[in-house]
Formats: sequence, C-alpha cells, structure tokens
Amino acid sequence: MGNFVTTVKSDRGVTEIKHGAAVIAVGADVYQPAEYLYGEDDRVMTHLELEEQIHKGDEKVVKAESLVMIQCVGCRNEDRNYCSRICCYESIKNALKLKEINPKMDIYILFRDMRTYGYSEDYYRQAADKEVKFIRYEPQEKPEVKAGESDEGRPVLKVTATDYILGNKLEIDADIISLAAAVIPSAGSKDVSQLFKVTFGPGWFLPGSPCQIKTG
Repeated sequence: MGNFVTTVKSDRGVTEIKHGAAVIAVGADVYQPAEYLYGEDDRVMTHLELEEQIHKGDEKVVKAESLVMIQCVGCRNEDRNYCSRICCYESIKNALKLKEINPKMDIYILFRDMRTYGYSEDYYRQAADKEVKFIRYEPQEKPEVKAGESDEGRPVLKVTATDYILGNKLEIDADIISLAAAVIPSAGSKDVSQLFKVTFGPGWFLPGSPCQIKTG
C-alpha cells in the first residue's frame, strides 16, 4: 500500500513508474433498460443514443413532432437506490439542442425530481422558457409505454402518465422516447480495486464516486 509500480506499454516500449499514490478513474457503464419497450422498438433509445442520433442529424429524431424523455430508469429503486446525478442535465441538454434544431417539436420530460446542479439550473430555466414540458411522476405510478396510433392514424408510442399537479392521467403521443438510463459501476472496477486494495463504497462504486449518494 502506497508503494506502487505501474508498467506502461507504449510505442516507445515498456516503462516502469514507481509512485506512492494513484487516482483511479475507471469510468462507468450505462444500464441497459428492460422496460418501456427498449430493445423491442427502435423508437425507444437511451439518452446517450439520442445524443448520438442528434449529432448524426438523424431525420427520424430531429424532425420528430413529439419526444418524451423518462428519467430515473434503472436507478432510485430497490436494486439501485442512488441518483446517477448526470441524467437530468443530459436530458435538458438534448432537449435544448433539439429545440434549437426544431423549435416546433413537443418535448416532455417525465421526472421524479429534477436535479440540475450548480449552473445547470440555468439550463433548466432555459428549457422551461422554450416550452419543454416537465411532468412529475411518483415511483409507484411509473409511466407506461405501448405502440399505437395517433388520432390522425400516424404510428406513435402512447405514453401514459399521471400528472400530480393537475391530478389526472395524461396520454402523450410520442415519435421518439429517450430513457435516462442509470449509471452503473464499470465492469473493471472490481479488478482495479483488488490491484490497489481499495474497498467499494455503497452501490459497488469506488470511493469518491458521486453515485454513492443514496436517495429515496
């Protein structure tokens, strides 16, 4: 402990570095959703996959009439009782970009608690000013998604959610659904922790991870 020898292989050959401290940044993985028709319907994607399609200019995404984002998918539950901390910002960032490209797009963010830390709160206000609609749901009444048709006969994804402010059920016709999938520990975390004799924190993250914060 505190007397490490790291071997680095590069184009210049193999180098040994002796050091007494190390910053372990193993990254994280993304939860692969098993809900909301993910993997069954290509109109349902994670927030990272949505960002990739926006960057590519995929017309199915950037020219959509309506998009629904569902937060806290795979976390803040019995299996993972932590907040991933980056999902709210990621969703708002994508919403603002889509509004920039297609101002007429209807965008809904279904959330449990919007957590935009620090200066990110400004982006939350910008999104609200651009008529991104925020609808809160409770964990015991999660949104429901099924394939269907709009009143005009257009194929859509029917999203049903309870609006606790209005006190009634809402049904939204969505062309695209984006899931804010949970951040989960990197597959290599355990091996790295054994090399450096570092114990796991809550949620099987390494100490210092922001995802160690437990939440209801």
